[in-house]
Amino acid sequence: MGRVLTILRITYSILKIIGGLLSAWVFIKWNVRKARKSFEKEIMKVGISKEDARNLSECFVVLERQIKSFVKAPISLGKRRLEKL
Repeated sequence: MGRVLTILRITYSILKIIGGLLSAWVFIKWNVRKARKSFEKEIMKVGISKEDARNLSECFVVLERQIKSFVKAPISLGKRRLEKL
């Protein structure tokens, strides 16, 4: 009975961590999208064309990729260590 409870607790903890990571991922994606759209709207109000606004807002996409790679780095590092074993 003790082993079953331990396995259930471990499973719960892992699912909780995965849920937190997924919600953070969605949160980042949503906020970057919102920031990009707001930035484009504000720039277009000033008088810049829609294409130029999109090109300027690409920096948000680049930052999002950098954040994702920063988050993925420890995971990929762990995979590399396991492959070496």
